[in-house]
Amino acid sequence: MATRELRRRVRNEQRGGWFPLSAFAFITFVAIPFDHFGHHLVVRCASTQNGGYLCAGYQPAALWYWPVALLLAYVAISVFYLHQSRERGVGTRIRPYVVVGVVLAVLVTAWALWAQAHPAFLAESLHLGTSPPTNVLNRLLSPAGGIGLALLLLAWIERSWLLLAITTGYLLIVVTGAGQHMHHSHVPPTTFPPPVSEWAFLPHVLLEGGILLLGAVILAFTQRAHARST
Repeated sequence: MATRELRRRVRNEQRGGWFPLSAFAFITFVAIPFDHFGHHLVVRCASTQNGGYLCAGYQPAALWYWPVALLLAYVAISVFYLHQSRERGVGTRIRPYVVVGVVLAVLVTAWALWAQAHPAFLAESLHLGTSPPTNVLNRLLSPAGGIGLALLLLAWIERSWLLLAITTGYLLIVVTGAGQHMHHSHVPPTTFPPPVSEWAFLPHVLLEGGILLLGAVILAFTQRAHARST
């Protein structure tokens, strides 16, 4: 019993999942002006085998904002965990998480550049069409998806069921939300319809950031409650 209690206390001291969630919530909210006030929407279209067109639209400012923001977030997370380790005398195996997170950020950026240049790649080369699996894959390979996948690893490292539950809920929001401005039609690309509203993206971004921020608050209060009880 004493060994189990000691292990539980050590794990609680090692945990700091509230900070990564806060950092990612921050960069998610900061991305809003890049999505809205960046350069005009760039649209690229490719013809499909059935005679239609598959088009992808993106904001160049937002496209380049995310890799920089993610890398800075992981630097801040590394500094936070190192400071926590020195302060508490108990370290967390944060290096695998940061390495995986940075790799995912690079892959997400590479995929975004490739997908924008080849809108019909998934639909034609992989024979996925414009089906739900295509949308889910695109969303998982977005910056938000990369954040969620890396958080799954952090939940395993910290042995935190609560962080796992929050991350699972976040990923569900990501994969079921609005995609990457994809549009499939049987009309020429010059008639690609504009978004319904310039702020159409905002509710989903606020929801993603809100889940991360709420999760950070829950984890912080839970960790503080455990500290007081011990």
